[in-house]
Amino acid sequence: MGRFFFVALIISGGIVFLLFFPIYVKTEAHYDVHRRKLAFVMHINKFFRVLGGYIATYKGGFALHVSEKKAILLPYKEMNSKRKKISIIRTFRLKALSITTECGAQYFLQMAALQEFFEGVFLIFGGKKEKLERNLWLTDGDVLRISMSVVIRLNLYMVMRNILKFLKEKVRCYVRQKSKNRSDDRIIA
Repeated sequence: MGRFFFVALIISGGIVFLLFFPIYVKTEAHYDVHRRKLAFVMHINKFFRVLGGYIATYKGGFALHVSEKKAILLPYKEMNSKRKKISIIRTFRLKALSITTECGAQYFLQMAALQEFFEGVFLIFGGKKEKLERNLWLTDGDVLRISMSVVIRLNLYMVMRNILKFLKEKVRCYVRQKSKNRSDDRIIA
């Protein structure tokens, strides 16, 4: 009997550890205005590559290229309607932000304002001033390159909680739709 409780304690301790163990996700993104591409890569705990590729624009929207043969098209018209209603703000904490901008004189004021905006967002979402690095380089010519690195911390408990909230809302909408259809059928009959 004592062995059973010991094994149950080890298993439940392992589950609690996995649920609340911090996971660090580092995302690096690079944008070049002349190429009109945003390249990105995401790593979990600096070892596991989750996703990488680039985003390019086409006539009707964005194309997310995750491999040489696979691209996901995101039309402008459908972006707002397919927006997920998950509150991701409480799911993660910003830990570090590094943004480097290389630009010509014509983009200088806009990029300085953009860096100020990113600093404000970083500090609002719990980032610390010591973990913020901003560089703005002025170069000759029509150049605009932005490199950004963001580190966020999350845990499986918060992710699972938001997924369950999302599923609960979807089920609620489905039940409302079904009950509305039934009441419409009764009125017609």
